[in-house]
Amino acid sequence: MNRIYALFERNKHNFIIAFEAVIANRVRSMLTALGIIFGVAAVISMMAVGKGAEQEVLEQIKLVGVNNVVITPQASAESMAAGSSTSQKKKNKYSPGLSISDAEAMLKGIPTVEAVSPQISYDLTAVSSGRQASTTLHGVVPEYFDVYMVKTKNGKVFSDYQINNHDPVCIIGSGLVKKLFPYDNPIGKRLKCGNVWFTIIDIVVADDQISDELEEMGVNSLRSEVFIPIETMLLRYKNKDLITEKMINSSYSDDDEDATVEDEKDLKEYHQLSKLVVQVDETEHLKATVDIIQRRLKRLHNGVEDFKITVPELLLKQQQKTKNIFNLVLGAIAGISLIVGGIGIMNIMLASVMERIKEIGLRMAIGAQKRDIRVQFVMEALIISVFGGLFGVLLGLALAQIISSVFEIKTIVSLWSVIVSFGVSAAVGVMFGYFPAKKAAAKDPVNSLRYE
Repeated sequence: MNRIYALFERNKHNFIIAFEAVIANRVRSMLTALGIIFGVAAVISMMAVGKGAEQEVLEQIKLVGVNNVVITPQASAESMAAGSSTSQKKKNKYSPGLSISDAEAMLKGIPTVEAVSPQISYDLTAVSSGRQASTTLHGVVPEYFDVYMVKTKNGKVFSDYQINNHDPVCIIGSGLVKKLFPYDNPIGKRLKCGNVWFTIIDIVVADDQISDELEEMGVNSLRSEVFIPIETMLLRYKNKDLITEKMINSSYSDDDEDATVEDEKDLKEYHQLSKLVVQVDETEHLKATVDIIQRRLKRLHNGVEDFKITVPELLLKQQQKTKNIFNLVLGAIAGISLIVGGIGIMNIMLASVMERIKEIGLRMAIGAQKRDIRVQFVMEALIISVFGGLFGVLLGLALAQIISSVFEIKTIVSLWSVIVSFGVSAAVGVMFGYFPAKKAAAKDPVNSLRYE
């Protein structure tokens, strides 16, 4: 016990001498610490950006739905060829387009499919109580709210009775509530979309954190949307499934020599659905299921590939992989500044040893051992790096906040990043301070006292 106490007192004295040396040369010590300060700040801020990007992608995956496959209609390559002649158009194979029957085939014929959500959408104007607002009317099935994890204020979705009877009921977004019902509770009130009146049964709890990438994938904040049962949409609005091959071909008679690309656009409108979302049971089944879906749809569409299949989760994970590589490079660059800071500490400590040769000789002459000299100079380097690390942590937190505010990039500072960067800064101080300390301890006390 006495030995431990004596060791503590001895090192305590060495620490005090080291601290006084740092204070006596405060300007030089602060300049030496700058490399550590900026290195730690860079590491923390870059790791915060990386963590924020990872969290953002995870949130986006939740918004697009876990393991979802999005199928959207498009005109086939043959029908959309700008230079095709009228006779060529008539020779194209007929496809019934993306329809509810495709959704049923996906659900019944593929065991890895957990749920399907067909969707029909129209851009309309919503009117109520003398107020109007632009909206998108979506015909959906109840599974839509589960697939996209959309929540409603009172937990209501369309009942079997409402679906089977094609009832004119709807669920609206919170943005429409503010525009059309600013002072009233909209539940139970009526809303007109196009020429049809609907009774509002609930309100969508909207999500404002929708990125541009998700907008491109067909995911929006749902603030200004109106949802009705898809059966009601087919009954009360246009049912494109009733369009036949004869109706399409009749648009191009033999006398129609002036058929233009504008006519080609109409060929895309034969699809009954605006979108079809297929939810796969497990992530590992995604690739195989997509292959099966593509083959089945092509067969159902008579070999015409007039659809596009997108897997948002895979796209987002690829995006995250790219961001991770970028953040790794930035982190490595930031880490180099810590090495540079350590080299700066070593250079300054070497210069300090040369300046304090007499002090070293005097300490050794009055009984200090080589170990004490080593500890003294290592502690000086450690004090500089620790204080540099503390200031670096504060600067890193501030930088993360500035990046988030100015560049609108989500940043998350984790405790782990702070601990790692601070620990590395302390380790750098010890490692790069040891060589100057060892050199100081190797000095001969007699020669040191004679040094001019």
